[in-house]
Amino acid sequence: MPGRLRIFISSTMEDLENERDMVVDRLQNANFEPVNAEGFTPNGSTSWDRILQEIETCHVFMLLSGLRYGWVPTTGPLSEKRISVTHGEYLAARDQGLPVLPFFKILKYGSDSASDDAKARDAFRQQVGDWDKAQFRTEFITARDLAEKAVASVTRMLTDEFLRDQLAKRRETASPPPALQRFDKCSPAYAAPLELPAGLTTAVAEGRAVLWAGSGISMPAGLPSASALGAEMARSIQESVADYIAPPVGSGIASVASDFEMVLGRPFLLARLLELLNLPGGVKPTPQHLAAVALFPRIITTNYDGLFESAAQQLNSGHALVLGPNLPEPVPEKFIWKIHGDPSRSDVLVVSEADIEEFGTFTSTLVANLRPVLSRGPLLIAGTSLRDPSIMRLFHELRGGYQGYWPVPAGNPLAVARCKAMGLQPLPLLLEDVLGALRRRWE
Repeated sequence: MPGRLRIFISSTMEDLENERDMVVDRLQNANFEPVNAEGFTPNGSTSWDRILQEIETCHVFMLLSGLRYGWVPTTGPLSEKRISVTHGEYLAARDQGLPVLPFFKILKYGSDSASDDAKARDAFRQQVGDWDKAQFRTEFITARDLAEKAVASVTRMLTDEFLRDQLAKRRETASPPPALQRFDKCSPAYAAPLELPAGLTTAVAEGRAVLWAGSGISMPAGLPSASALGAEMARSIQESVADYIAPPVGSGIASVASDFEMVLGRPFLLARLLELLNLPGGVKPTPQHLAAVALFPRIITTNYDGLFESAAQQLNSGHALVLGPNLPEPVPEKFIWKIHGDPSRSDVLVVSEADIEEFGTFTSTLVANLRPVLSRGPLLIAGTSLRDPSIMRLFHELRGGYQGYWPVPAGNPLAVARCKAMGLQPLPLLLEDVLGALRRRWE
C-alpha cells in the first residue's frame, strides 16, 4: 500500500506519557505516521474494535514497556484472557504479521518487582523477548534516548534485508487507513473552487508555466525525510565509529553524508541513498506528481527520488530526463530537470559538502540555462522551503528575471516574508489544492 509508513505505538499511558509524546514527534519529523490511542477520534466502534481496526492498517508495531504492565479490562475479549490492553495489542499485531519493534525501559534499582502488576510486566517482557529473536529488542533510559532509538530502528528496517522483506509483505497486505484522503474529483479539496492568479492559470493552459519542486511534494509518498536519512547514515557510521555523533541539525544532511563518504566510501553512500528511497513494497508517485506532470511541460527539481519520472512514464507524457547543471542542445520542449542529480549517477549527485562546493562552480552555467526557461512563463514553487544555500544563490542571481508563485501556510508571516524576499508572490493555499484546481480547470 503506498503512502507513509504507519507505525502503531503501544504502551501504558501513565508511566510513559512523555516518552510517547517525544516518539510521536520524532517519527512525524522523519515523515513516518505514528498511530497512537491519544490520536483516535470516535467512529462508532467500541474501543477494542477501533484498536484492532487501526492495527490492521499499520505496517509496523512499536511496543514501549515501562514500569507498569497496564490496565486489564474487566469486560470484553481481553478480560477473558486476563491480559492488559498493551499485551492484547501486541498479540493482535503478531496475529496480523506486523514487524515488531520492542523497547524496554531500564528500571531503576529498587523498582517494584513484587506486586501482581510488576510480575505480569516481567512475564510479558519475557514473552516478547522469547517469541522472536529477530525483533531486535532495545533498552532505553530517557525519553530522548527512546525517541532517537525509535527513529533509528524504523530507518534500519529500510536497509536490513530481513526486515525489508517483512515490511514489504506488510505494506502489500495492510488494510487502507479508514480516513484515507483521495486527491481526485470526489475530494472536497479537489472540487472546491479556488481563486488563482489569472497569470498562472493562463500560463498553465498555454503550456508556458514552469514548476520548481522540492522534497515536500514527495513526502506524501512516504519517503523518509532528510532527518530520517541523516539518522540512518549516522547509525551506519556508528557501526564503524562507535562514538560518532552526528553534527547539529543546522549543518544539514550534507555534513553527515560527508562523514559517511569518508568512513564508508562514495559507492556505499549512493547505494544506501537508493535503498532508502526505494521503500520496501515499492513507492508510487502521488496525485500531486501526476498532476504536475500533466500540467507542466518543464519541471525543475532538487529531489533525488524518481517519482516525477514514474509519473511521466505512467501518463506517457513525453518528458525528457535531464541530470546535472547542463541543459542539452537543443533544449527539449518537455523535461524533468534534476539539478541536484540522482543517486544512480555519482558524477552529478549533490549530497555531500564537496558536492555542494562543486555545484557552486556551475552557478553561472545554471543561471544561463535557467533564464530563458523562466522567461517563458511564470514559476510555481512546490514543496520546498528554499533554504538550501545553493538554491537561494541561484534565485538571488535570477531575481527580476521571473514571475513566481509559492503556496505557503495561511497566516504564517515568516513564510510570507521569505517568499517576498525571493521575489515570489505568496499564495495562502495548500499545494494539493492549487494543483487540483488547475488540473480540474484544464482537463
